[in-house]
Amino acid sequence: MVSPTKKGPPPEFIAAVEKIEYWIHDHPLTMKVAKIALLALGIGLGCATPFAVLLPVGLAAKICIIGAGSLIALTACVIGTVAHIFLDIAISPHHDMKNHAYKPSQCEGGKLYYDGDVPILALEADNPYIAGKAHGYLCGDAINSLVKRYEFAMYRLGGKPRADQLEPLCLDRIRSHIPKEYLTEMQGLLEGYNQWAKENWWKFPKKMSLDDIMYMHLMPDSLHFQPESAQAKSPSKVTSPSTATTVACTAIVDSTENEGLKFARNMDWMSFGLAGTKSLVVNRRFKDHRNNTVEVNVPGFIGATTGQNSKGLSVAMNVCSGNTKEINGMPACFYNRYCLENFGNVAEVETFAKSKSPLGAYHLTAADPNKASSIHFFQASNGNNVVRRWEKDKPLVTLNFRYNPTTDSDVHHSSERLREITEHFKKKAPLEDALALPYVNNSLTTHRVEMTPKTRTFKVAFDNAFAGKVDLHNVATAPLFA
Repeated sequence: MVSPTKKGPPPEFIAAVEKIEYWIHDHPLTMKVAKIALLALGIGLGCATPFAVLLPVGLAAKICIIGAGSLIALTACVIGTVAHIFLDIAISPHHDMKNHAYKPSQCEGGKLYYDGDVPILALEADNPYIAGKAHGYLCGDAINSLVKRYEFAMYRLGGKPRADQLEPLCLDRIRSHIPKEYLTEMQGLLEGYNQWAKENWWKFPKKMSLDDIMYMHLMPDSLHFQPESAQAKSPSKVTSPSTATTVACTAIVDSTENEGLKFARNMDWMSFGLAGTKSLVVNRRFKDHRNNTVEVNVPGFIGATTGQNSKGLSVAMNVCSGNTKEINGMPACFYNRYCLENFGNVAEVETFAKSKSPLGAYHLTAADPNKASSIHFFQASNGNNVVRRWEKDKPLVTLNFRYNPTTDSDVHHSSERLREITEHFKKKAPLEDALALPYVNNSLTTHRVEMTPKTRTFKVAFDNAFAGKVDLHNVATAPLFA
């Protein structure tokens, strides 16, 4: 593995910052009390200010006291409100999975329920429009909350363009590479969400379009592809960020004594204080030749980043930087989902990767009961794929390096994560414990997953940050795969 030249703050500084972030994350009640106290201070000062007229001082002094008191009250209220919003976005609060975020419900084509403390959205997926409609309706409240929070953080604060500010030809070109059934499912999702919004108008639901939904599914490709830079006359020309510093998934495959290969995975993404709380398991059931699947997801997202199918094939993706110059393949999340639904082992995934490429560079790790490989798209020196495979007594570790280092980015200090993982295995420590290591478990870790292909075991843990230390919950896959 080659590590590009690292830029940015030293790891010691990042480690110190993350200790502070972890303390804030791990003490949500303390932070909530502090926020409420600050707001109460502002309200109290505001209420007390008018009584300054009763003080035995001159008119000028009273005016100064009232003015200063009003300013302090306003400042305290603003700081309290801003602190509440920005702390949740910058340092996400802990989510205890025992506190259920969903109200169980069902409708045509789908059911939302709990398996223990794990929320599951089960969809009858043969009719993609009906499945999408059930998804949008049953998860309407969560979609509304997530879209509002992401819009505030990404568009208002981050300055990213909205879907309606993009060149339409760019999104149309992307759609031409996505299977028709996925496009139909997105249409159904929008219809189901709109139905929920109509019934819950008093919650001031966010209006969405198909372009908004499509744009959301390009987030896993955002390090190598920027649709906002595409030109109407040449929709295939795009640029990519020169550096990448915000996401850092970890995927590890190794053997166990009794269960064969095990796939341990931390998903790192910007939760903005909600993504972990709203995370769920999506189960798609088919009657045709496709495989039933379970995936970890957030409402409104129909692609796959981590999942397993009824044959035991387990997949997960890591992003990486790159420079996609042509729109000529499925976005990563749809590519992963297609593999889960249509293939039964690693060899089939590798064969597919040779003939059909995704939109751009990323890492796809796949494991079955006996084999595992990481396919690094467009990362060989000649632009082809790099493939690394699991070997006995040599864990297959996939981080966010670019395996042909054409950029200088070292995403969230992959070198430090690799060092921690390497030392962990030198000590013969259990595979699952690696997900709680420093750097591996960090302020962006929103879900932790362990998959065992041989037994079709699927375990999950959700949190808004540092999910690598959260207790795992077993998902009963037998009825989901039946």
